[in-house]
Amino acid sequence: MPAAAAAKTRLKDVLRQFEGGKLEDRLRLAPALGHAKEKKAVDALINAFDIKRGNPRETAAIVEALGRAGDPRAVESLVGAMDYLRSMMLQMELPGHLQVLRWKILEALSRLGGEQTVGILSEALNDRDPRVVEEAVRGLGRLQVKAAVPALLELSRGASSGNLTQAVIEALGEIGDKRAVSVLEQALKTSDRFVEVEAAYALARLGRKEMYDKLADNLKGDPGAEKVGILAAYYLAKLGRSAGLDHLVGLMKRTDGGYASLAAEALGKSENPRAVLPLVEASRSEDSSLRLSVARSLGRLGGTRALSSLKRLRNDPNPGVRNAALASLAELGVLD
Repeated sequence: MPAAAAAKTRLKDVLRQFEGGKLEDRLRLAPALGHAKEKKAVDALINAFDIKRGNPRETAAIVEALGRAGDPRAVESLVGAMDYLRSMMLQMELPGHLQVLRWKILEALSRLGGEQTVGILSEALNDRDPRVVEEAVRGLGRLQVKAAVPALLELSRGASSGNLTQAVIEALGEIGDKRAVSVLEQALKTSDRFVEVEAAYALARLGRKEMYDKLADNLKGDPGAEKVGILAAYYLAKLGRSAGLDHLVGLMKRTDGGYASLAAEALGKSENPRAVLPLVEASRSEDSSLRLSVARSLGRLGGTRALSSLKRLRNDPNPGVRNAALASLAELGVLD
């Protein structure tokens, strides 16, 4: 059977199982439908999306899948869900699972883009929930919305160190607007080493090549207690610099302090395709916590070698590793 015909047959089977299956089946199959990026797959996800009556876990899985599918037709359903949650907030405090869903919807919308999405993300910058604000910041950075720069600069002045500060600085770097330079240069002078490293990364994104050396300076003597070198190495790997990649690969070989797992997670998030091979090699480690991180990271990076390694890890003796491998394979559209 030709590859195209076989793919259609597999999609048909997945759709049948998703639409007629139990909750656990739908949770397992939703990521694969998102990865398929086919009209019928997106239709099935939209039809199953019920913000009012759906199972919380299934609803969250569908939201994530719709974001990954990249089909702008999903925007209307996600915006409608966001409006529904906003109306609920006027009447009551949202339960935890619905608050989490707000974050996930913002992330999904930021992967779909469009004027409506930009408006919702911009409005969310004023939300009372810091996690919602953080996700809105990351979304505006992902979409490189230059009109958001003044609001992001204002947020940077009021934020202390932490996840929100990191999100703002990274977003300013991703947007690449020169209006951010003075604020980022000021951040370089802070006593907080994490903020300093974040600012160096953003300035490097803005074309300041001397920031590569500043990031590399933080690798010396690492790992220290703060683990700031892991962050610097992650940024260097994300920027395509060998120094960061090599540093993280070296940390994966350590057997103390949990550095190996942190390094593997950083490699996966770096989006650097050169990280796949060392992760594949680390997948044979005797350390199950490292294999778990590797399984997650290979799912983020994808590719032929990653798939081969994940198929082996789905038979791992550790159940956590097996589940992570299966989840990553589903994210990559592999269910057999």
